[in-house]
Amino acid sequence: MLSLSYFSSEAYIIDMLCRLRVKLAHHRNKNHLIHLHTTAKKHNYHVSQGTKGEELLTSLFPPRKQWRTVVRRKRMKNGVPRSSTEKTMLSLQATLRYYRYNRPDAPCLSRLDNFIKEVQDGIYGGAYKIGVPKIIPKLKEDKASQTGVNICRPIASFELKDKLILSITNRYLTAIFDRYFIDHSFAFRSKRTIKGKRMCPTHHDSVEEILSYRKLFPAGTLHVAECDMMKFFDTVNHTVIKKIFNQFFGRKGMECYPAKDLSNARRILYNYLDVYTFNKTVLPLNLKQSHFDRFKIPNGEYAWVGNELISNGYYKRLARAKIGIPQGGALSGLIANVVLHGVDRKITAMQDGKLLYLRFCDDMLIIHPNKEKCNHAFQQYLSGLRKKKLVVHPPVDPPYLTAKKFWSEKSKSCYKWGNESTMGSPWIGFVGYEIHYEGHIRVRKSSLLKEMKKQFRVVGDLKLILKDPHCRSGKGSIYESVASRLIGMSVGRVTLWNYNQIVNEMCWVSGYRLLSDNKYSRIQLKRLDSSRNRLLLKLRMLLAKMQSEVKPNAEDEQENIKMTESIYYGSPFSYYYQALKARESNPQHT
Repeated sequence: MLSLSYFSSEAYIIDMLCRLRVKLAHHRNKNHLIHLHTTAKKHNYHVSQGTKGEELLTSLFPPRKQWRTVVRRKRMKNGVPRSSTEKTMLSLQATLRYYRYNRPDAPCLSRLDNFIKEVQDGIYGGAYKIGVPKIIPKLKEDKASQTGVNICRPIASFELKDKLILSITNRYLTAIFDRYFIDHSFAFRSKRTIKGKRMCPTHHDSVEEILSYRKLFPAGTLHVAECDMMKFFDTVNHTVIKKIFNQFFGRKGMECYPAKDLSNARRILYNYLDVYTFNKTVLPLNLKQSHFDRFKIPNGEYAWVGNELISNGYYKRLARAKIGIPQGGALSGLIANVVLHGVDRKITAMQDGKLLYLRFCDDMLIIHPNKEKCNHAFQQYLSGLRKKKLVVHPPVDPPYLTAKKFWSEKSKSCYKWGNESTMGSPWIGFVGYEIHYEGHIRVRKSSLLKEMKKQFRVVGDLKLILKDPHCRSGKGSIYESVASRLIGMSVGRVTLWNYNQIVNEMCWVSGYRLLSDNKYSRIQLKRLDSSRNRLLLKLRMLLAKMQSEVKPNAEDEQENIKMTESIYYGSPFSYYYQALKARESNPQHT
């Protein structure tokens, strides 16, 4: 029987803290790559002030330079090199064991033990309250309006102790409620057996469901409806949330869980709701440009759908309404699944053996060979959302005049998934992928453009270092650093000796491991490779021009030689090879 004490045990909390510390180490590593090239203080993360949470987290562990090296035999797993994240995690765990045995009086260990006790007391102490989160604007680059307003998402950042308490509560509640959710709800779920492995469902699993379903019917005979909600996390009603959670807590079978555990989890959940509402916590920040200026976002604004909430008749006045949950908060994903569970059950109850219903958080897809049944299920879905006071992007009816018009719409009424000559669409889009009615898979255009913009930012960051009077690196070193960063973010930490074995992790390719080898994906991947190569070529030309403007000394000549030498960044390091060609020689490669 699952208990809250299991998720709040010392070992469990230490594991969570280790994962957070490893994540912070990888984040700082990106800053370190810039710091290596300049003595400017603004780029020195060693002396710049981190957040209070980061300072607290680092104080619970030994300094980074004292972490133990992973022994050679543990650097491989089943004959395959471990990922950098796994190796860093093993290093930190080995360091803690070493300190516990050899340096038990180290101050960081006493701080760690005291912090763990504070977290446990917060979970079981009825008087503890979750603090109001700090709101951080995250720029939505595709939402800059013609008026120059930069639309942002409000990301909620909780203090470290609150973050752990919320994460523990979320894992406990997800573990006991997950069995009630439908299988085709893929986001924010507990681990399940997938292809013989215990793992959490991902967006890849939802696309594989579409591909498997597609094989059951002749090409061009299916109809599709899509729906995307408007500002789900910012508009979901607190009264609706509490009502549905009360129903879940009262379900048959809940009596087998300790009443005290459920009471503590419910208290933390409701406290989580009490400290945040979008209309009172976030919306007033639109009147304070200084809030956005702190994050270097000019003309920032948090988008709002107040007019839609009023026009739909959900509220007479929004001033007193308690709506919105924190984006980035640990419990928000679970809340989404619980609130939308009734709608999920409503649609799956219409299953006739031919209906496919998929939901990934607030994105939904319905497919059926019969147009009327597809449309009926879609209308029932919309009706279910209206009853929960949720707003959707207005569904657009076919025919769609242009491909641009088709892809710009977030919600689409029932349309044919097939040949364009039959007034249908050959593609459907879901969770970053686009799936052709003949089974081909490619990347969604917006995701492709986002990656190309990221390439430009990486090169732009280090271009600024070249003009920095504090620059302390040679031009060849800077060029090599740029190339390494571009390769790392695209295909992972690939080298010539491991490119066929390495697991692509924490990179672009890992997010699109289902890409099939077809003319569409080949064009896209070669476009990414071409974009990266052009940027490197322009950087080399800039460096050569800068070099010709100054009289070279012996050291500069060596750097120039280093820059112009044939550094091999060929097919093993390309998007194209790692996403497609590697699968031909190694089908298990992901």
